[in-house]
Amino acid sequence: MNGSRWLRLGVVAFLLSVTYPLAAQTASHPAEPLTLEQAWALATAHNKEVLMQRRQVALSAELVKDRQNEHLPHVTTSGSYAYLGGLIAYEPYAGLHNPEQKAVPPSPHAYHVGLEADWEVYTGGRINNQIATQTVNEGLETERLALTASDVRLRVATAYLDVQRNREYQALTANNVKESERRLTQIRSLFKNGVVLRSDLLRAELQLSRQQLLLTEIGNTLTLTNQRLNLLLGTSEDQVNQLAPVNPTPAVLDTTYADYLGQAQANAPELRVAGLQTRLSELRLQATQVSKRPQVGLFTGYAYTYPNRLVFPNVSQIYGVGEVGVRVSYNITARWLDRHAEKAAEIGIERQRIGQERVLDDKRQEVKTAYVRYQETQERLRIAEQSIGQAAENYRIVSHTYFNQLALLTDLLDADNQLLQARFDLVTAQTLAGTYYYQLQKAIGHL
Repeated sequence: MNGSRWLRLGVVAFLLSVTYPLAAQTASHPAEPLTLEQAWALATAHNKEVLMQRRQVALSAELVKDRQNEHLPHVTTSGSYAYLGGLIAYEPYAGLHNPEQKAVPPSPHAYHVGLEADWEVYTGGRINNQIATQTVNEGLETERLALTASDVRLRVATAYLDVQRNREYQALTANNVKESERRLTQIRSLFKNGVVLRSDLLRAELQLSRQQLLLTEIGNTLTLTNQRLNLLLGTSEDQVNQLAPVNPTPAVLDTTYADYLGQAQANAPELRVAGLQTRLSELRLQATQVSKRPQVGLFTGYAYTYPNRLVFPNVSQIYGVGEVGVRVSYNITARWLDRHAEKAAEIGIERQRIGQERVLDDKRQEVKTAYVRYQETQERLRIAEQSIGQAAENYRIVSHTYFNQLALLTDLLDADNQLLQARFDLVTAQTLAGTYYYQLQKAIGHL
């Protein structure tokens, strides 16, 4: 009995000696915080919108190859079997009278096995137009992939900044709750001593309750924002992310609006998408010219057939015969009937060119908005930093005067709210600065 007890203790000691260093090593090396660049890489690799668009690009590439195969000859094989029965012959000049059952000459069985090849030598440019159209479609889907990835990266950056903003809100509110609890303890002591009225105690308790509710709301918002970030990254929605601080944005933009607009016109995928859509409209117009050109094709085939019905009387034998030839066709009425299709294609080109100009106008507005709003946030940051100092000094003065019976509690609570709001405003301004900066980078095609 004692021996088995010592054996169990020895096993436990051995397991502790093995697992403790591993646990200590894990505790000494906590998980590295997730940087914004790493979040972008995760979203590019795992975001479902990006994955769907990537599959669309692969699909378009396969369709290009499919259209290129139209240049190759088409080879088909065929076979058939038939049994001919129930041959009824009628006497001449007797109408349907005096029927007589007869055997099918030379055999009731019929077989046919053949191989055929068809090659479209000239199609008036139809196949080349289809290949060019699908190639442009592939380029269009590639640009849409770049646009989707850029949009997802902006949404990741926005969610990333929102998570950090709500965590700072949470920390500020938690500190404010502690300050309110400390202040409430002082007011309760003053109330017991008859220094302040019960209304002051009730207002202080109400202030604390509101701040605790605000802390709960911020926690719920943080949970939802973290879920949104996880879904964008393609990870588990309940994963808690430890985020690294974002590099501060520049205080002054080193490029003018005109330069940013030039970069957008050169790099923005939206403008390339619009240009490719115009090219597709031009190819649709070219496709209407195909029917006005002749179509030339070669064909050949060889088949074995039984019985031989090429001779009379029919012979019960297998015969083989082949053919080779050229096929030429021309749609005479296409020149008149396709006029409306051509006119529609021309209108489509004009419409797409107007749409391309509209996309450029939207891009101008996007760049200008991000440019102006970012500069506005820099002024907002300066004012917010200044307001914190003023609100903190105001709270210190009002707090001192209240506890010396020289100010009202409402003044103290207002000062407390103003200080918390000033701190919130600074965090909000920092978040907006990052948001508008990344919006500007996306607008010029650098995100």
